[in-house]
Amino acid sequence: MSRHRRRRTADNWKDWWEEQPPTRDVLLERLSPLVSHMQHVDDITTRIQRGNGCVRDLVDLEKTLTEQFSIPGLNHKPVCLVQPVELRSALSYLSRGLHLEVHAVDQYPCYLLCRISTNWGSPDTVLDELYVSTQHDFFPDGRFTTLLRAGQSRTFLRLSSFRQKLLENLTREWGESPDEHECDEVLETVAKLVLASAWYEDQRLPFVVADIFNLKGFRSATELATFILGSDLCAVAASLQERGEDVISFFRQVYENVPLADVLEALGRRGAVNTMNVETAARQAFASLNEAFSAFVSRTNQLRDLECLELYKVLLGCFGNLPAVAGKEYWTRDLEASIQQIEYTAWRQIDRLMPLLCGQIYGNPVNDCD
Repeated sequence: MSRHRRRRTADNWKDWWEEQPPTRDVLLERLSPLVSHMQHVDDITTRIQRGNGCVRDLVDLEKTLTEQFSIPGLNHKPVCLVQPVELRSALSYLSRGLHLEVHAVDQYPCYLLCRISTNWGSPDTVLDELYVSTQHDFFPDGRFTTLLRAGQSRTFLRLSSFRQKLLENLTREWGESPDEHECDEVLETVAKLVLASAWYEDQRLPFVVADIFNLKGFRSATELATFILGSDLCAVAASLQERGEDVISFFRQVYENVPLADVLEALGRRGAVNTMNVETAARQAFASLNEAFSAFVSRTNQLRDLECLELYKVLLGCFGNLPAVAGKEYWTRDLEASIQQIEYTAWRQIDRLMPLLCGQIYGNPVNDCD
């Protein structure tokens, strides 16, 4: 069934403060001189880092960094890459949501050009990535990135990685293509109502482990418990009654945490009930999940050729190269049994939480570890 498109209205101060920002295609067209310079810098530095550079490349790199260029459509003096403050000022005239982040990797610059949301009362969020250097260090944890804003480092939720899949899902459900501002609105709502509570930076290690060993139940249960503990469920339920369809669909079809989607659907339909009992159960679930994870990473005989080491030593010692070290071809039968055990624990905790929130039980798919 197709869904009616939700029309954006000027219902908050931001809509009155600035005009509708340019579309992505318009932005990229106007930013083409900047993107061209960044791309040229990346081509040179990649060639040098691979050992194929020469003195001429260094001369060309200096020229590209210091060469001035203008941004079409702006009545602003020419800018260059070695003057990021002036460059960011020029970008702000094009759109207040534009941000340019510059880091150094192996002493060479790398760039992230993105659109962000910094609305008052909502989490800072990256909505779209317009350019990312080939070699960079912007996303050590794929859920977050740290950007320099007004002289201070601030942590942003990175929802840009879900943007394309969200656009496809909205197109399928609405029966027509959403515009980019409607997509922004869904991502901002998802960040504010759910992910600002479900995600926190200390989850990096367990979530990387969950991705490596396909612990879907463990990740879903952890996000469900932290969402409950970090949210005002009554406020979330009230917000979902107004704009819940797209948020629920995001977690069911895009992010694919079905238990969380079912909880959000129940909150939007029934409101928050038995809040104290739910929070108590969530605390118990969180403690059980932590114990299960500790037991999982403390076992030996989990990876071939590294049987004598506890799993956590392999994880911490090879953190930057885990897909190669802990690939499925190295899993032992003991590891597969450990995966089933932690997944069983995770689904059992989900089963304890679901009846309190939406009156259903999932069962424990302990054999679904592929």
